Amino acid sequence: MAKQVTILDVAAEAGVSRQTVTRAMNDMAGIREDTRQKVLAAAERLGYRPSRFARNLVTRHKTHAVGLVVASFRNPYYTDIAADMLQAFGERGWQIMIAASQGEASDDLDLLSTQVDVVIGHFDGSDADLLEASRGLPVIRLESRSDTPGVHSVEIDIESGIIEAIDALRARGARRLGMVDSSYSARHGGAYEPSPRRGWFEEHVGEQLSGVVVGEESISGGGRAFAELMERHPDTDAVLMFNDLMALGAVQNAHAIGIDIPGEVRIVGVDGLALGEAVDPPLTSIALDREGLAASAMDIVEELAKTNFARIEPMHRSVRSKMLWRASA
Repeated sequence: MAKQVTILDVAAEAGVSRQTVTRAMNDMAGIREDTRQKVLAAAERLGYRPSRFARNLVTRHKTHAVGLVVASFRNPYYTDIAADMLQAFGERGWQIMIAASQGEASDDLDLLSTQVDVVIGHFDGSDADLLEASRGLPVIRLESRSDTPGVHSVEIDIESGIIEAIDALRARGARRLGMVDSSYSARHGGAYEPSPRRGWFEEHVGEQLSGVVVGEESISGGGRAFAELMERHPDTDAVLMFNDLMALGAVQNAHAIGIDIPGEVRIVGVDGLALGEAVDPPLTSIALDREGLAASAMDIVEELAKTNFARIEPMHRSVRSKMLWRASA
């Protein structure tokens, strides 16, 4: 386990007392400017991040803060998660700072690392990269798993929801099932990599698989990909879309190309967005428990607070999904 840099390490590096480091880091009076700069330079060299807990002792404020990195404000799934997080943490007296992930995760973590006690978000990078970028700040990954001390995780069990959906579609008469997967990996400069959702779908569908195409994670991208799937595999009578945003496009495009939903083809999304009520027919979806996601993250954060946010063995929580049946399937 990596050793966490302490205020005593900074004091030794700068050749001053612990009290002097406290005054310098908290911009307090009674310290010469050249001494303050020497302390700050030592802290920078060592990668020292002042504990918000320690700052609270100095300033007499006893609030905690969490940083939330939102993957995209263009996808309502992530904004709904942000709303649930705001409510969950607000009810327990936590402050929350939100950053929009527009580039590298390291930029978001660097921005938040001195302002909050822990950072939560959907991150693509490795655990080691996240810890380096956060300067030792605890990180909670959403919808992925970590086995690294200091990086914790909350997963959503989407696989069981996909299996439930496939079984129910078969019971409703589906015989040739297709899927539209996300082209996310290819869109970000790499080769296309099948999502875990595709793997679960193909494994459980087996010989009833009609085909799979990939599309952009947007309404228009979902619509185009659905049309491509139906053109390549016209015998398809049920489709799993990678997420609800793409499924909304599929329902819209079905009208345009004259396919009756659900008479000819049943469509299922993933997310359980309220926006699914806005299309005709309303969208059936594998609903993800966003409130459970927020509550599980809150649980991990409160456990971390008991340790003063030390780098401890990873904590892991799992949240189940469930079918939200509407008229599209």
